Amino acid sequence: MESFISDLAVLLILGSVFSLICKILKQPVVLGYIVAGFIAGPHFSFFQTVNPDNIKTWADIGVIFLLFGMGLEFSFKKLFTIGKVGGIAVATEVICLSILGFLVGKIMKWPTSDSLLLGGMLIMSSTAIVFKAFSDLGLQKEKFASIVFGILVFEDLFAIILMVIVSTLGVSKQFEGTQMLMVVAKLVFFLVVWMVCGIYLIPTFLKKVKKYLNNETLLLVSMGLCLGMVVFATSVGFSSALGAFIMGSLLAETLAAESIEKVIAPIKDLFGAIFFVSVGMMVDPKILAENFTTVIVIAIASILGKMIFTTMGVRLAGENLKTAMQSGFSLAQMGEFSFIVASLGMSMGIVSPTVYPVVIAVSVITTFTTPYCIRLATPAYDVIEAIVPKRWHRILYPNSVSEQTIKTSSTWRQFIVSYFSRLATYIIICIAILSLSFTIGVNFANTGEQQFLKKIILSVLTISILAIFIRPMIHNQGKQANLFLSLWTSDINNRFILSFFIVIRYVIAFIMLCMVINRYWALPFYIIVVLAGIFFAVIFHSKKLLRIYWTMESRFVKNFNARQIMQQRLSNKGNMNELNNLHWIDSNMNIAPFDLQKDTELEGESLKNLNFRKKYNVLIISVQRGKNQYDFPDGDFQLQAEDKLLLLGSLNNLRHLDSDYDTLVMQYEQVQTLNDFNNQQNNDPNSKINCLNFIIEKGSEWIGHSLIDSSLMKDKCMVIAIERNDSPIVNPSSHVVFQENDFVWVMGEKKILYKLLEKNYFTTM
Repeated sequence: MESFISDLAVLLILGSVFSLICKILKQPVVLGYIVAGFIAGPHFSFFQTVNPDNIKTWADIGVIFLLFGMGLEFSFKKLFTIGKVGGIAVATEVICLSILGFLVGKIMKWPTSDSLLLGGMLIMSSTAIVFKAFSDLGLQKEKFASIVFGILVFEDLFAIILMVIVSTLGVSKQFEGTQMLMVVAKLVFFLVVWMVCGIYLIPTFLKKVKKYLNNETLLLVSMGLCLGMVVFATSVGFSSALGAFIMGSLLAETLAAESIEKVIAPIKDLFGAIFFVSVGMMVDPKILAENFTTVIVIAIASILGKMIFTTMGVRLAGENLKTAMQSGFSLAQMGEFSFIVASLGMSMGIVSPTVYPVVIAVSVITTFTTPYCIRLATPAYDVIEAIVPKRWHRILYPNSVSEQTIKTSSTWRQFIVSYFSRLATYIIICIAILSLSFTIGVNFANTGEQQFLKKIILSVLTISILAIFIRPMIHNQGKQANLFLSLWTSDINNRFILSFFIVIRYVIAFIMLCMVINRYWALPFYIIVVLAGIFFAVIFHSKKLLRIYWTMESRFVKNFNARQIMQQRLSNKGNMNELNNLHWIDSNMNIAPFDLQKDTELEGESLKNLNFRKKYNVLIISVQRGKNQYDFPDGDFQLQAEDKLLLLGSLNNLRHLDSDYDTLVMQYEQVQTLNDFNNQQNNDPNSKINCLNFIIEKGSEWIGHSLIDSSLMKDKCMVIAIERNDSPIVNPSSHVVFQENDFVWVMGEKKILYKLLEKNYFTTM
């Protein structure tokens, strides 16, 4: 224990001295840490030598907190935003840098296994070094920084796969493609489970205990969550760094993210410094001298290869050349994962002993050069822009987003992406439920007394929980439902393929129900099928299950967008800007035009008598009659033949209305989500209708008043939905009373709506 403390004292003293020197010389402090580590290491005897075994523990903790901090800066939402860029960039790196590394290895007459592994190690940049360099240079908020962080996540995932390959080769001495695919599937499985459960539970938990959280308790809670995820990640076969990053990403979706960043900053800086000092301790001057040429060649290959091929990948993903070059130059280093992989390969006996120290030396050299490479990106771009002829400038700049969207968007492509992404998510969640039930529930049911009763309770409980996710799995909703209808009505030939997609969902759901029954009960096959069919029919027709899932999904969407909503509320306070595409309501409420045919039985009927609102839970927004448009008609309004109605409701309710009246025809190809409709209205200077959403703040005149009391109907406005306590209330009754923190969607004529809100809402903020 005494040596442990003395070692830490030496490291912190040397680190502080050399970091101050770097600050005075206006150099990144990470360079000072590495120099301090070299002086404190076993290869420099002037100062007291630090025991590397002691410092390794501190360094491992340092990596955890560095990646936890990076996760807080990044978040899953950012990952989804730049997922395309990161994926294309890393795919380009994997292809090009693997070939480059193999060729460099062969030129240096390395064995084939060493050359192949070198190609893989060139791909992996240093998350910790880039993160620290960006912090020192103040670049975290730049656009290219978010792209770089996204690429680093994909590179870390690649590193995990590479470690699996190395482990497989070390054990079996042959490549097991099946095992690698299983590990990739396992990684995707846990990422989805972590994200879904984490975003659903953690922001809600922090919101509930917010009033009890001061800096001390917030630090304990965040550290506990971080290390808990680290333990879980390592227990299922992943790295501690990945677990820390995932938890940071989950906490980044909460309103407490900034506070967490603030309270963990001193801990992150302390252990981060120790990590970089430990990197410097690995520098062996003797190995550097013996393999000087090799180290320089690989360092140059690493720097130039990352600059060129990462830039190429980001540019291929659609970013302009300047952003691509800033991203590529920022990643021009060999990261810590590289020497972790090299160490694993050496311990497995599949790479030469000299590879590990060479990789460490290259990593240290490229660590020194990273800040200079980052600074070099903009001048290098300026030079290229100056010498490239103007007719080639289209290479430097991507097409406009609208042009790309027109060229690349396809209804079929959008539907397939939406279909399989949602289906895969539901399958993974259901598999997680089945795994827990089969590993814990079955064992409990088959032991002890009252086994029959325990089997009934646990099997029904498992099916009940599964049913919450099976119901939306077999039910089109949101954007996917609109895409499905568009394809179904546009071409009769599409219907066979779409029907096949429906059958796939039904079969998967049916098989899962059979699995539960079969696992808990030893019954003949035909009885299992009959019971599963009964359960399937109940689930299929259950509206209550769908409402339960809608409530859960609404909370998930709210948690996922909570931080962004708060930021927009602060930036838009006092303005009339609305928050689009951030809530469940925006993508699950639909606007549909209906045509009233000639010789209809509805002609002359008043809206009060038809009562579409009560019967079908849909609202009539407007009626187009010739050149006249009647917005938000009252109950005495009478329909006429050839009227064009604009209705709002869930897609199922709109379809139900369409099927009940032969002469009231829904225009399926023109159905829009509420968000798409609202965007269209905002972009149309001639439109009169708008939809705003806002939160009822403390002190608002609306609190305690019902929809009738607020005079909305008299002012040609209507409340179409309220989100309260994470639950959506669609088409609320006129007797619903507004409460503090209600999130309200109001639709109305633009001028009246804005005046109404200005009078009753914004003046109270």
